[in-house]
Amino acid sequence: FEFARDLSGALQVEQVVGISIAAVQRAFGGTAALVLPNLDERLQAPQPQGQCEDIDQGIAQWAFDRSEQAGFATDTLPSSEYRYIPLRAPVRIRGILAIKPGDKRWLMIPEQQRQLETLASLIAIALERVHFVDISQEFLVRMESERLRNSLLAAISHDLRTPLTALTGFAESLSLQKNLTPERQQEIAQAIRESATRMHTLVNNLLDMARIQRGEIQLKMDWH
Repeated sequence: FEFARDLSGALQVEQVVGISIAAVQRAFGGTAALVLPNLDERLQAPQPQGQCEDIDQGIAQWAFDRSEQAGFATDTLPSSEYRYIPLRAPVRIRGILAIKPGDKRWLMIPEQQRQLETLASLIAIALERVHFVDISQEFLVRMESERLRNSLLAAISHDLRTPLTALTGFAESLSLQKNLTPERQQEIAQAIRESATRMHTLVNNLLDMARIQRGEIQLKMDWH
């Protein structure tokens, strides 16, 4: 109950790892770690980093791929010092719990095995919940970006229409009006120049925004 309560407040994978390892070691002693997959379904280094470096990644990957326990006191490579337990969540397997208990006899007791499997199930559900929290946050960010893009396009269409209308009007003035004075010609030329400069600045800003969104601009961060 305490473990489930602590996990309910975890919002990041690192928090789930810390709470889980503390609970498993509190219950069984020894050492424990979580081995989590990347996007290619390959297990990464154990979490937290720097612990359980003697974990056999090959056995862990075998247990992950087949969704079966392996290692100590199992039918697969029982000579291993670690027990590798798949973290089965409702949607998919979220990783491997690797445990080397302080007293190996604990894992021979059926009640303790069920407790360990219960802890693994809670860890898997917590990892899956955090995963979907990240997806929902990413989706919300995408929605806000789309809303901002629509607002920006609406504003840009107005900002572009204004200098374009002015340029069209000035061009018609030059073609329709005869015998313009030099002062009037200079005035229209200056207005055309200002409208064109305004459009040029706006287009450059749009191109810079596109480059920023694509990650092509590297900011030079410095203190001021």
